Amino acid sequence: MLCLPRHPGNETSPESFLLHNALARKPKRIRTAFSPSQLLRLEHAFEKNHYVVGAERKQLAHSLSLTETQVKVWFQNRRTKFKRQKLEEEGSDSQQKKKGTHHINRWRIATKQASPEEIDVTSDD
Repeated sequence: MLCLPRHPGNETSPESFLLHNALARKPKRIRTAFSPSQLLRLEHAFEKNHYVVGAERKQLAHSLSLTETQVKVWFQNRRTKFKRQKLEEEGSDSQQKKKGTHHINRWRIATKQASPEEIDVTSDD
């Protein structure tokens, strides 16, 4: 339970407490809309190196008319996207492997084969 300090003659409700905290914070940052040419340059830089720091980040930000923070956050988000895509690819690869072994296992059960190791799926016989 949230305990709020009470001062005589000053009622503090949870609503006013939350409102005060909301007003005390920095205003929400406006989302950056990158132009297609900026995105192209950022993607090319990402292909070369997934991390851009120091003078390179400063130069890239200046050449794109962006702040260093915008470039930094774009690279953070792009690395996250890259990792997610990589995991999805690995997941779909394992799904394909599972689909392939599903048919082999059904054949093995139907033909009463002892184990998957005894099955040679590479020969042309």
